[in-house]
Amino acid sequence: MHWPLREEGPEIRLVAVVEDVVARLVSHPAWAHSLLDGHRTILGFTIEVQMIAAAAHDLFRLRANTPTAPVNDGTDNLARARAEWERRQVVAAKAEAGLIDRVAALRAYEDALTPIATSLHNLRAITEMATGGADVDRLYEGIVGAEYAVERTSALRNDIDDIRAALDAQVTYLDSLIGPHRNA
Repeated sequence: MHWPLREEGPEIRLVAVVEDVVARLVSHPAWAHSLLDGHRTILGFTIEVQMIAAAAHDLFRLRANTPTAPVNDGTDNLARARAEWERRQVVAAKAEAGLIDRVAALRAYEDALTPIATSLHNLRAITEMATGGADVDRLYEGIVGAEYAVERTSALRNDIDDIRAALDAQVTYLDSLIGPHRNA
């Protein structure tokens, strides 16, 4: 397709927009997921871009090959020429609207992929958390075990103080028994 290098009309801008939308669609994280396998077989983005570009080029050629509106001077020939010019304008407007609608449909599809990507991210996170749940449970059991060990050790510490006090009392008692017999 031959596009003019210096002019930038609505047709050229429309092709640039569709190329951008399709590039974003193809690189969208949700597009690669297996849930969209059926969509990938139905939506051929390369073909869609080519079809839109071809239709936009046809529209461009129609507009480029349509001269300015003939002035109706009341003769039959100019009336027919004016009617043909108006028909071309209507066809061009409808063709452009159709192309815009096609690009808008692709853009709406792109917008619909974003919540799917979010859901897929959440699904992956939940799946990973579910499979790692045993690790979390083991850590939690370890925390509970550590808390129990702290309480038990603290209780034993108090028992050690009691045992020491009892030993001190025995040593004092035995020392008192030995004390008077030293001189004997």
